[in-house]
Amino acid sequence: MSEDDVAARLAVHEAVCAERWKQANNRLGRIEMVLAAIVLLLLVGEGSVVAVLRRMLGG
Repeated sequence: MSEDDVAARLAVHEAVCAERWKQANNRLGRIEMVLAAIVLLLLVGEGSVVAVLRRMLGG
């Protein structure tokens, strides 16, 4: 294996890894949004946060 072959294989490996990280980062972003929505629904869905805010704001 020559230096050029190693450099070419390394360049391909780096490109493949960069694409995989990009896809993983996109998936993690979507997972974070879903988890945030679930937390929001759990907090507001029961009305407990709304009731506390009303009490704090004097409503």
